[in-house]
Amino acid sequence: MKLIKIALLLYALAGCEALFGIDVSPNIPEAATITNACLRLMIVSQQIVNSVNSVGELSFGTFLLQSGATSFVTSVPQAYTALAAIAREVNTVTNANTGNLNTIFSVVLTNLKSFTAVTIDERFAKWLILQNSAFTPDFSTIIQTLNDVTSFFENTAQPGMLRFSSNRITQATFYGTIPKQTVANVAQKLTDMVVYHESVVLPYFNRFGSTMRWASDKMAQFLSNMDSAFQSIDGTLCSTYERFNELNRTFRSEANDMQPSIQSSVAQFAKRMEEFNDLYVGGSSADYALTANDMYNSYLSTIVQQTKVISNSLETVRNNFSDNALESFGDTLASGFKAMTQSILTILSQATTTNKVACTDQVLHKFISDFSSASRKLSDCFSGSDYDVSAPVSGEITTVKDIQKDVAQYFNQLVSAVGGLANSSPLNARMQLDMFLTAFFSESKTITPTILQQLVNMATDLGANYALLIGRSRYCLAMNKAVAVRLATNFPQATFACVS
Repeated sequence: MKLIKIALLLYALAGCEALFGIDVSPNIPEAATITNACLRLMIVSQQIVNSVNSVGELSFGTFLLQSGATSFVTSVPQAYTALAAIAREVNTVTNANTGNLNTIFSVVLTNLKSFTAVTIDERFAKWLILQNSAFTPDFSTIIQTLNDVTSFFENTAQPGMLRFSSNRITQATFYGTIPKQTVANVAQKLTDMVVYHESVVLPYFNRFGSTMRWASDKMAQFLSNMDSAFQSIDGTLCSTYERFNELNRTFRSEANDMQPSIQSSVAQFAKRMEEFNDLYVGGSSADYALTANDMYNSYLSTIVQQTKVISNSLETVRNNFSDNALESFGDTLASGFKAMTQSILTILSQATTTNKVACTDQVLHKFISDFSSASRKLSDCFSGSDYDVSAPVSGEITTVKDIQKDVAQYFNQLVSAVGGLANSSPLNARMQLDMFLTAFFSESKTITPTILQQLVNMATDLGANYALLIGRSRYCLAMNKAVAVRLATNFPQATFACVS
């Protein structure tokens, strides 16, 4: 780079004899100053372009930040590539020793006016709003300086050079038409703009670009950590969700486990009753069979209904478990993302020194770590022994199996009582059977409602147990979310303290 600068400087000094398409002798010192400023402007413009290009692709999660970041990495290189081209053209015109004067000035004037038609603030508007204006360079000097160059070329240099009748003139002749002070003013303004870019603008872009890159990386780290936390929570939720589905299938299976056996006993009893036509058993056999069927049908319709109630209850609890956890995580993520966005905006607008960025880096690192840990703790609210979703259903499975055993026993008693009896059996045996059946079905008027109520209670108890479980889970989620939200609430204040 040093050799390039020396070569450019030597080139500038060697070309001073030619000025705006005419040879001037002796040299015009101000031309050398203009050339030197142009070459330096080309160099610093390229350095700015390289600096911003090195930032790479930036990614943020909000429109304001993303549009600003995208504008920064595109508008700055575009502007300074164009500015370097103008500097090159001004240098070419300044050192031109031949050519049509109108053509020489026309090209550079067209490009100058095209560039200055749009202010730098307009070019950089989308990302300048991310910056505190107190900490940004005065970009208006670019347009002001180029306007001065345009005015000089258009109103002084071009008409002045056209007055010369020869392509070779003296320095005195030149200054007689184009005042020395006018040329010196333009040369000085170009030099001032270059010095300002070298000392203020370039360091600013280096710092702001680096901060942009750092902020994008921090946001990516935050989102990555939150994605990891969500994957952990989602994995547990999926497992819990499937566990509820499995419990639902298991309960339905257990609730129907003894139905074929019970139904078979009822059918067998009814068939045996059809065989009796004697005075004692036969006289009431149809009523006995009908009563047995009514008892069974009442039991069957109730257990089918309550199985459906329990199945729906399990689906509701399953969905509530998932929805509550996802809602809490969503609220937590939103608070953290909002805090990250606010802090990044604060950092981009006010983090003007290395020390301030270093301070905010420590604060962000701690926040991302602490907030991720707090978010992961949400999974503790629906997993582990304290939130065993199987226990309530396991208890009701035991209950429904016991009820089925009781029902099966009742109907088995009927079948056993009939046993091998028939119309031809001894009268005493048939009389005893008739008395047993009369007493049994009389007692069934009390037994049947009790069984049906047990089935209803089973669904009620399950709902109550899961209500308690969901209540504990919600409380746990609320407490852990509150911890994360508090971290998010305090975080922007800590960031502001760093940059203040």
